[in-house]
Amino acid sequence: MKARHLIRVVSCNFERNGGGDREKWLAMHQRLASLCPTILCRQENPGHARSGAGSTLFNESKRILRLAGELGPGLGATALYYDPEIFEQITMWDTKWPGWLLHPVAMTLRLRGTADVDFVAGCTHLSYNSPSLRAGQAEDVTRFADRVETYKTSTGTIERKLPVLAIGQDSNSYVDPDHLVPGEAPIPELTQIKDATHRAHRSYEIAPGQRVMDSQPYRTLRIAELDDVARRAALLPHGGGLAAVAPTVDASRTHGPAHRVDFVFTSRMLLPALIKVEVIEMKGLSDHNTVLATYNLDQIIELYHEHTTSAA
Repeated sequence: MKARHLIRVVSCNFERNGGGDREKWLAMHQRLASLCPTILCRQENPGHARSGAGSTLFNESKRILRLAGELGPGLGATALYYDPEIFEQITMWDTKWPGWLLHPVAMTLRLRGTADVDFVAGCTHLSYNSPSLRAGQAEDVTRFADRVETYKTSTGTIERKLPVLAIGQDSNSYVDPDHLVPGEAPIPELTQIKDATHRAHRSYEIAPGQRVMDSQPYRTLRIAELDDVARRAALLPHGGGLAAVAPTVDASRTHGPAHRVDFVFTSRMLLPALIKVEVIEMKGLSDHNTVLATYNLDQIIELYHEHTTSAA
């Protein structure tokens, strides 16, 4: 049963969409359905497509989840689902942006029963192997926070910048170490990553022979006031504590110690509506755990009106 006064945002990287294993694919979608998502951000969708046999599978996923949804452009590597009883899609964004192999997907969603309460939602999967590409891709993601729409009012028209309700992202990079929650697991050190290729994937050179771990995408989004909801929740009295910032990837020989690479980002002005964040273990189904963020819908609406009134 979905509580209409709550918004539940789920971000899930499902490894290779089950890799053709029908039972695993079905088990994952049933697991996700049990989380009762209002918005679901899904990375890694091979086998899903907008036409042909892949569209049959993608449509089946929507039936299981009881959600509407769209695939991103190109390879359809990302998908964004939403509860059509809560939201209606106003705009499907054109995100065929250069510099992306795994293109993002984004929508403008309107709260049902309203004339103009609109939000941006998106799903992104940054480059696995290239810190320089991730840096540019994170700059592209800030475009989600820069959407301006025109609305009619009784006195004319106004322009309004839309808040980002949620971006579910596999960052393939780390939290800014200066913004770790006290007690949170530190990001891996270069020497802890034994696989030489993966060291190159997750770090970049700042001087000859000197490399640092890549947290640039995280820092870029924070500058744009797209904030990590797990960090916010961990600092709330009942927001989940350190469990909210639990690792989303387990320790491994190639990747080093367990760490967070999966995030939900929200416009800073909506953070007061956040209730809690959970990291849902997906062992046996995926190599990533799933992030679940719960918001108070009534408070989101209040914050939206406060923000739009003050901006008018």
